[in-house]
Amino acid sequence: MGDILHPNKNRSKTKDLSYGLMSLALAGFLSGCQGSAPKQTSPASSLSTTSEQTPSSPAQAPAKPSQTAATISEIQSQPVWLRRLKVLGEIAAAKGMGLQIGETIRTEEKAMAQIDLKNGLSFRIGSNAVLTLQPDNRLNLRAGEMITWVTPGKHVPTKVITPGGIAGIRGTTIYIKMPQTSKDAIEFFTWEGTMFIQLPNQSEEFQLKAGEIVKIKPGETDIRKIRASIRRLTSQEWLTRRRKSRLVNNFDKPLPTLQKIDQTAPPVPKETSSLTPTKLLASPQKKAPQALLLAQTRSFSPR
Repeated sequence: MGDILHPNKNRSKTKDLSYGLMSLALAGFLSGCQGSAPKQTSPASSLSTTSEQTPSSPAQAPAKPSQTAATISEIQSQPVWLRRLKVLGEIAAAKGMGLQIGETIRTEEKAMAQIDLKNGLSFRIGSNAVLTLQPDNRLNLRAGEMITWVTPGKHVPTKVITPGGIAGIRGTTIYIKMPQTSKDAIEFFTWEGTMFIQLPNQSEEFQLKAGEIVKIKPGETDIRKIRASIRRLTSQEWLTRRRKSRLVNNFDKPLPTLQKIDQTAPPVPKETSSLTPTKLLASPQKKAPQALLLAQTRSFSPR
C-alpha cells in the first residue's frame, strides 16, 4: 500500500540503481584502459638507464668550446694520446683537438706535438713526454722534453713544474729535458730571454740567461752549488744544439721566437775569424765566426 500511495519513491530508487550500474561500468572501462596502456617513463629515468647500460666512449667526450684552454696545432708522427677529464683511459690525439685545464697529453717513441693556449703561451713536447695543463698557466712536465715560449709582444707569466725545480718564464723561450731515471739530473736551458728557477719548497730563485744551461737532480737543495754549476754554451755547442733540436726544426711552422733565438748565439773568439766556410765544414770542432754561425743557422730548412 505504501508503494501505491508514494509512486515518486519508486522512481527515485530506480534512478539510483541506474546511476550505480553506469558508474560501475565506467569504472571498469577506465580500469581496462589503464591496464592495456603502455607504461610511461620520465626523461630523467630514461637517460639514467641509458647511461648505466651504455658506457660512454672516450671519443664521444671532446672538450667543450667554452671550456677549451688550449688547442693541438700540430702533430709530428704518432702516437700522441690525450687523457680527458672524467673519462677512463686515453684517446688518440689529433690536430685541432681542444684541451681543458687538468687534462694530460702524452707522446710515444718519436712523436711530437705543439699545443697553443688561448693566452699566447705555447709549447712543444718531444718523444715519451707526459704533460698536464694546470691552472694559472702552469705546465706539469713529468717525463720527456719540452720547449716553451710566449708569443712576442705578450706577457704571460708561466711556470713549468718538475720534480727538480719550478721554471718561470716571462716572455722567453726555454727548454727542459727530464731524465729517463729519477737518479739523473733534469736539464734546464734558456734559448732566449731569462728563466727563473725555484727549487721545491724554497722561496729563493736564481736566473738562467740566454745560452746558459744547468742540470739539477731531484732532491737537490743547495742553491749556491747549483748556481755555481751554471755555464754558458760555447759557440760550437750552441750551433750543434740549434742544428739537432727536433723541437726547434722539425715542425711545419717555425717558432715565433726563432729570430730572437738566433740572435743569442754566443760570440766567437777573434782568433777564429779568419776561418773560411770550407775550413769550417772540414773541421767541425773549430769555432766559426758569429756572422757565419747565424748565416748557417738561418739557412736550415724545417726538415
